[in-house]
Amino acid sequence: MSDPLKSSLIDYQKRFGAPASAAAEAPGRVEILGNHTDYNGGLVLAAALDRVTAIVGSRRDDGKIVLVATDLKDEATFDAASFQADKVHSWASYVLGVVDQLRKLGVTIGGFQAVIESNVPVGAGLSSSAALEVSTALLLKQLYPYEIEKMELAKLCQRAENQFVGVSSGLLDQFSSTFGAKNSLVFLDCRSFDHGTVSLGQADVSLVICNSMASHSLTSGHYNERRAECEEAGAHFGKKLLRDVDPTEFERRKGELSENARKRAEHVFGENQRVRDGIGAAKASDLSGLGAAMSGSHESSRTLFENSTLELDFLVATAQSLPGCYGARLTGGGWGGATVNLVRTDAVDEFRTELSVRYKQHTGKTPDIFVCAIGDGAHIASV
Repeated sequence: MSDPLKSSLIDYQKRFGAPASAAAEAPGRVEILGNHTDYNGGLVLAAALDRVTAIVGSRRDDGKIVLVATDLKDEATFDAASFQADKVHSWASYVLGVVDQLRKLGVTIGGFQAVIESNVPVGAGLSSSAALEVSTALLLKQLYPYEIEKMELAKLCQRAENQFVGVSSGLLDQFSSTFGAKNSLVFLDCRSFDHGTVSLGQADVSLVICNSMASHSLTSGHYNERRAECEEAGAHFGKKLLRDVDPTEFERRKGELSENARKRAEHVFGENQRVRDGIGAAKASDLSGLGAAMSGSHESSRTLFENSTLELDFLVATAQSLPGCYGARLTGGGWGGATVNLVRTDAVDEFRTELSVRYKQHTGKTPDIFVCAIGDGAHIASV
C-alpha cells in the first residue's frame, strides 16, 4: 500500500521546486453501526482506518490558492480573495469549504499551495471527503495559525460540507476522522456530543472492506432526500431531531406519517438500539453479537431506509454465508460504495477469494477487497 505522505512530499518538491513547510494526515473511516443516525441526533459506532489523505503545502504571497491532487492527476488554481464551489474540480471544493468556514470564524487565511494524495478509495463510502476536509484544516492551522478544540474542528469541517459543498451530511465522518483511536472503535452521541472508545476485545478479528465498484455520489440528491424525510417525521411530532421523539409515542402514532417518513424513522430508531447493542457486545468480546447487529443494520437499510443496491445486497448475503464472517453490512451513505465485514482473521484469505469470485460471476465486476487495521485519527505530520 502506498504512503500518501511520503509521495506527496516528493511530488510537492517536483511541482513547486522547494520542500513543503507543513503537512497533515487524516484517515478515512468505516461505519460499523449507525447508518444515517448522525444528522438525526442519534448514536454512531465507527472506526478510523489505516487509509489516509495527506496534504502538504506552504503559504503563497500572490493571493492564489493552488491545489494539486496527484492521485486524481488534476490541478486547480483559485483567487484566495474570492472563490466558489468548483463543479469542474469538485474535489477542490472540500478544501475551499474549509477555508470558507475558517474565515467565518475570523481566521485570516491568504494564499497557499498544496499537494494532496490519498489511498482512501473515492466513491466507496469510506469518507474520502471528510479525510480531505480534516487534513486541510490541520494544514491551514500550521500555515495560518488558529486555535480550536477537536470537536469544534470536526463540526467546522461538517459545515464546510453542508454549506459550501452542498451535502447535508451529519457529523459521523468528520468526528471519526478527527477522533479515531488505534485498535478501538469510536462512539459518538450526536445529540450530546458525548464520545469515547470501545475496544473490540479480541485481536483475532479483521475489518474487511469490499468496494462494490459501483460508485456513489451523495451530491446526487438521494442523501438530502432521505434527510428531508427524517426531518418530516420529526416535525410531525413537534421535534427537530428524530432522537427527541418519544419511542412509545412514535409506535402509537406512526401510522399518521407518510410511508417513506415512517420507514426512515423506523430505521433510525432501530439503528440507535443496534449501536447500543453493538457497544455492549464489543465490551463483552461478543463478536457474534456485534456481527448480528451489523447484519440487522443492513437488512434495515435495505428494506426501510432503502439506500442499498443489488450489488451491496449480494455482497452482504454472500459474506454472511462464508466461514468466519460474524456480520456484514453496507457502510457509508449507501446507493453504491462498500460493505464492511467482521471476519475471523484466520479466515480472511479464503473469505476474500471466495467473495471476489462469486461477485465477479454475479455482476461481471471485480471488487476491490482489502483488509484494514483500525488507525489513529487526524494529526499534523512532520515534513
